[in-house]
Amino acid sequence: MREVHTMKLGAGTYAWSAYGCGLAVAIQEIASLGIKYVDVLGAGHGEPANFTDTQKRDIRKLMDDLGVRTSSVLALYEGNIASGEPEEMTLILDYMKEILDFCQILGADQILYKPGDKIITLPHEYTWANSVAFSRTMSDLARHYNVFITFELVPRPFALVQTIADVNRMLDDVGRDNVLTNLDLGHIALTRDGVDDIATVARRTIHLHLNDNDTYVHTNDVVGTGDVPLEDYIRALVAHGAEDTCRELGVELVAGIEIEVEEKDKGTLTPLTITRQSRDYILEHLEHITL
Repeated sequence: MREVHTMKLGAGTYAWSAYGCGLAVAIQEIASLGIKYVDVLGAGHGEPANFTDTQKRDIRKLMDDLGVRTSSVLALYEGNIASGEPEEMTLILDYMKEILDFCQILGADQILYKPGDKIITLPHEYTWANSVAFSRTMSDLARHYNVFITFELVPRPFALVQTIADVNRMLDDVGRDNVLTNLDLGHIALTRDGVDDIATVARRTIHLHLNDNDTYVHTNDVVGTGDVPLEDYIRALVAHGAEDTCRELGVELVAGIEIEVEEKDKGTLTPLTITRQSRDYILEHLEHITL
């Protein structure tokens, strides 16, 4: 069968941070696997406030020396962007500005964040409107850095954006050309969204997360060890123009491995071993993804 490659393989540093490894170690080990795109966790070992400007530039130099680049920075803010509380919004925006500065040093063209949670004491439409307003503010900030904003659906009942239908509604309401989506394919399996749903959001997708699960529990398992229909999802994205959008916007369509080592396995598994296992499965079975 003819090989068809339309997107690049990446890997996130989350597993290394959770395992207790520094950001530089994560980058070096990802590069050792031949993976050239890194999704940097902007918290834990990648918390911008914990680095001096010189140390940030050292991280960028390390990446340049290794021939890898930052495909996205994951912003894990503290708080809830949907609350609308002025003090909370100020703290989150201050953090986001640090992330954007970090993106500029790292050469990243995307920042990923989750679009907020419901609040029991507030109407859902009010919290939804707060999330929309926050994303518009972020859109204005990100435009100065030539950075795209992406957010991903969260398959939990308290999240504002739980399904692909929610993603499309949020993008419609935000209405900004630099605000798009990252599709976490493991999340989509948990919400039972299918290939027809993928078709509705493909042209708004500029990044993917790859992981596996049994489609009932959010576990971020090694790719190829669960039930997520990765190939079906990816074929639908390709068929409905995700790569065309990326080409038009001048960004690389990256499918980033986002997995973690379970606590019970920390004595035998490492981020490097599970990422290698995922890489090998992806390159053998997912024809649209290449190094």
